[in-house]
Amino acid sequence: MHIYIDGYNLIRQSVDLRRFERQSLEAGRKALIGWLADYRRRRGHDITVVFDGWKDGSPIEERDYSEGIHIIYSPRGVKADDVLKRIVASTDEDILVVSSDREIASYAHRRGKAALSSLEFESIVN
Repeated sequence: MHIYIDGYNLIRQSVDLRRFERQSLEAGRKALIGWLADYRRRRGHDITVVFDGWKDGSPIEERDYSEGIHIIYSPRGVKADDVLKRIVASTDEDILVVSSDREIASYAHRRGKAALSSLEFESIVN
């Protein structure tokens, strides 16, 4: 299974991760990636985190890879939600979408994909 995560949504829903974001956006992202990397080592799932770049991001979509986690930064003017929807619509892969955004979860379910809220996912991982 491949897990796709709405990165800032998860950080901001999590009491543990939110405190890192209060230091800086980068600290929040690093804490999330480290936490997910530990989960990936235990469970072996492919994980991709999508971060919003729509306000201050690059003009093009950027990708990175850290600690076994795939990272996508949406381009300026494009929300992470739109990237997640594009991925859901374009794959036949067995995926799980993690976001507390009801629109994203509903979109995934309508296309036969699994979805969990950020807090549900955090509870399972912990």
